[in-house]
Amino acid sequence: MKRFKLVTPVQIMLGFIFASARFLWTEDKHIGTTHYTYRSNKIPKSFDGYKIVQVSDFHNAYFGRRSKHLLRAVAQAEPDVIVITGDIVDRRTPYLKRAAVFIEQITKIQQTYYVTGNHEAHYKHFNKLYEVIGRSDIRNLTKHSAVLERNGEKINLAGINDVWFFGDEENPKTYRSFYNELKNTVNDLPNRMTVLLAHRPELLSMYSDTDADLVFTGHAHGGQIRLPVVKGLYAPHQGVNPKYTQGMHENNGTTMIVSRGLGNSRFPFRVFNHPEVVVVELKTER
Repeated sequence: MKRFKLVTPVQIMLGFIFASARFLWTEDKHIGTTHYTYRSNKIPKSFDGYKIVQVSDFHNAYFGRRSKHLLRAVAQAEPDVIVITGDIVDRRTPYLKRAAVFIEQITKIQQTYYVTGNHEAHYKHFNKLYEVIGRSDIRNLTKHSAVLERNGEKINLAGINDVWFFGDEENPKTYRSFYNELKNTVNDLPNRMTVLLAHRPELLSMYSDTDADLVFTGHAHGGQIRLPVVKGLYAPHQGVNPKYTQGMHENNGTTMIVSRGLGNSRFPFRVFNHPEVVVVELKTER
């Protein structure tokens, strides 16, 4: 006669803890790729099929062996250009080397452009980060705009620092300064179409009040925990039930892409919200 060994409450609890830890680790480290198509009659004919690959909110993330998966996902997308939309570091962690290695590796894949996020604004090793960027092949768009060129046709590529670089968010002058800088940066550029790199998606109304046609943002971390109906639960500077956590959004003729990002900050876990590489393919409309 077989004897059945009873499972103790302690074993059940340990099994639950192990399964939960494994689930959370997988949610945090399993990197997905999301594809979008952006269509516009402003896209030059030579840019039809042009691919922009976006990564955002790296936050000094530790992916271990999965770091190769991240770089492979970017390379397999066959980017014509790579854009990084802020928070490449985390102001609460000292692991600048992770960001430095990430910059070195991703710039080997394709030309890469970068703008700051809110974490760079209060990062105590900010000068060291800028030294890393200055020594690398990355192009910092918060200083000067750039031009993307293909077969003699061109697209404007602009970028702006995060709001925190303009002052205290409690001061209304901060957002006025940001908005004025935004207009000065984006408006009256020489080519018909303009792509803007920014960090915060909740400022879409400001972006759409400029000449920006396509905007890349991050910051919301996908809402951190995503549920089927309510989707993202919380995002910084949007609060509970945020509007902009991922995907394409349109306002006043401006289209904004929101990346779910790669890393985490104050809240250490993602739930039903895998880290994301974004691929946007441009399509010319006539």
